[in-house]
Amino acid sequence: MKLTKETAEDLDLLIMDLVSDKPKVASVQDMKATLFPDKPEAYLIAMFHHLNDHRPKLLFPKTNPNPEMFWANEYLPAFYFEGGFTAIFKEQEKAKQETEEKKRLELEKLKFDVKNSKRIYKTYWWTFFFALVGFVYVVIRLITWFFGSSA
Repeated sequence: MKLTKETAEDLDLLIMDLVSDKPKVASVQDMKATLFPDKPEAYLIAMFHHLNDHRPKLLFPKTNPNPEMFWANEYLPAFYFEGGFTAIFKEQEKAKQETEEKKRLELEKLKFDVKNSKRIYKTYWWTFFFALVGFVYVVIRLITWFFGSSA
């Protein structure tokens, strides 16, 4: 199950109920009856497995919780107060946006590099010509300096 904003909010709502003083949810059927009456059962089972597969474990029993019966373990309240799945989703979105921004900047840099390469290619022969003219000028000046002063 991919973590989306809606899924993160639903998981945090489920966690909020599980860490409350009187939790109403202890199974997928309870989830459907109390928290998510409009969601399909497959979605709720996927939410259970998302909670169950999270490391460190969030549900009891630690060995093999099943959709028929589960409870919050001692780490779940701390996980919830750290931001829960919404915080994880925001971190993933931030990383995705940073990656997209890096790609965009790399493409922009590449465009400038291509323009600069074209400019250098167009002006290369001009530079070569001026260097050649300068070299000829220096050779003529050296020849006139060596042979011009002895006459």
